[in-house]
Amino acid sequence: MVYHYECEVFEAAALQVTWGINEGDILSDPAFACLGDIYTLSRDQAPVHLRLKIDDATRIAPDHDANQTGLPAGSEVRTRGEMRLMSSDGELATALIIECCDKLLFLPLNPMRAETGYALIALEETGTALRMSELVQGCFGAGARVTMGDGSLCTVEKLQAGMEVRTRDHGARALRWIGQVTLRAHGPFAPVTFAPGTLGNLGALTLGPLQRIFLYQRGQRRLGSRAEVLIQAQSLVDGRKVLQREGGFVTYYHLVFDDHQIIYVEGIPVESMLVSRATVARLPEVLAKDLSERFPHLNQNAHFAQDLPTEQVTADIRDTLLRQKEK
Repeated sequence: MVYHYECEVFEAAALQVTWGINEGDILSDPAFACLGDIYTLSRDQAPVHLRLKIDDATRIAPDHDANQTGLPAGSEVRTRGEMRLMSSDGELATALIIECCDKLLFLPLNPMRAETGYALIALEETGTALRMSELVQGCFGAGARVTMGDGSLCTVEKLQAGMEVRTRDHGARALRWIGQVTLRAHGPFAPVTFAPGTLGNLGALTLGPLQRIFLYQRGQRRLGSRAEVLIQAQSLVDGRKVLQREGGFVTYYHLVFDDHQIIYVEGIPVESMLVSRATVARLPEVLAKDLSERFPHLNQNAHFAQDLPTEQVTADIRDTLLRQKEK
């Protein structure tokens, strides 16, 4: 099976050790990295677009624009290492060190703030081909119960296309499509689990780390400029009631409607999958092909709620949100 993946990467010079044993050095061979070193991503170094073709090996796709990167189509891309980093305020980040044409590149798997120090807390020297399981994201974990049009609850694995699901803004809406993917629960793909009641959720809730949760804010002390915001599950990990667990495998389910919707899972509002060129490109090809062939003209507008970037969610804000939702 062949997959295509579009991503943004940084050249090695964009990431520099600003404190530690290798202070002053730019990103280099993982064998020379030291745990505890603090890396900073330069604001002056813009990322470049990379289009990959992934099958038995990973290569620059034939239709990739080599002028942007200087990397010719057909060149093999290999993983040299996987970095786990943590900022001073507790934000976790995972990134791959990849190599192509004897050139080291830095591929963040979740957003990183420029000019912010990230301490290297773990490093795996993989030396393997880039894996598609490292590049896709999921939504809802098995066992998550969705509120149906009649108010009943149904686990995501029992849902079928055509069933009516309750939405926040448009009443009952028919489920158009369900996608399912099983991944290694590692790094940024490890599921985020909320203990019962943490967000007012009825039972334990497992989400993909980039799955966004809808929050309605009252009063003047708002995050962002609107009362309605969407916040990623990984932004709420506190190590106590919200955990990101690694190990084994996890199955994620994608739910698609005719329009991007806010639905209820374990009683709390969360977003459905937003179907666009960018999101479909992140799916494994078997899912992307099925979705695109069934609904070739489905290109949704995002819900009006404001997206709240992970970097804006400090530890204090996260703790405040969790306390408010527990009440």
